[in-house]
Amino acid sequence: MIDFVQLDWGVSLQTRNNVFSDVLATLPATVELILISLVFSVLLGIPLGIISGINKDKLPDHLSRLFALFGMSLPRWWIAILFQVVFVGVLGLFPLSGRLSSGMERPPAYTGMYIVDSLVALEFAVFWDALLHITLPAIALSVTTLAQVMRLIRSEMIEQHTKDYTMNARASGLPKNLIYYKYMLKNSLSSSITIIGLAVGGLLAAAFLVEYVFAWPGFARYGTNALLQQDVNAIVGVTMVIGVVYILVNLLVDIVYGYLDPRIRIQEGN
Repeated sequence: MIDFVQLDWGVSLQTRNNVFSDVLATLPATVELILISLVFSVLLGIPLGIISGINKDKLPDHLSRLFALFGMSLPRWWIAILFQVVFVGVLGLFPLSGRLSSGMERPPAYTGMYIVDSLVALEFAVFWDALLHITLPAIALSVTTLAQVMRLIRSEMIEQHTKDYTMNARASGLPKNLIYYKYMLKNSLSSSITIIGLAVGGLLAAAFLVEYVFAWPGFARYGTNALLQQDVNAIVGVTMVIGVVYILVNLLVDIVYGYLDPRIRIQEGN
């Protein structure tokens, strides 16, 4: 533990470098992938959950639940391979693997995340190429999380629909959209933020096989190679980083949850 705190994580059998240096070099690619996946999950999961919740037992609800069933059941690596076959092999819409096309120069390394760095450097051709490369792995990684978010928002919207404040708002003649999006959605999000926050840890765990399928040169692929080659120092370093991420995410979720739900702050004050 002392060596871990002092950033002396041993030498990797794969690269012959300090494991901390390898993690520092590969982590930004995985962070970028996870952030884009989380954006997909939230931006699509919340609207689908709202539509499903306010149309309970109707056609949109049935279609949303069917999608959630498949999303929760299908493994991410299988979805990743399916995406490669359909969108790369058949349709030719996206590149097969990697972060940039061959011959494309990397943007200046401000953060290590190509999308951010290319925007900061105003290199829009690199930005577009990086965006095309990250789209398929990010969507493949986000499908299960998207289904979880959608199901949770749906159940919360249905529960909020029967609360006294909702019935009072409808009886007062308030517009439905105001009730749905200002009152019901806010209360649904406050109880759903825990799952959405912890999804970061789940995405990090699921990224191992997705990065391997798409040859994404990130932290998770580094960990997969360490497991395959029995690189003990690298395995320990990857495991410790994942543990730290889970702790930090839990702490951040608690802070955000207290901000969204004033009842938590009131209870702490008492």
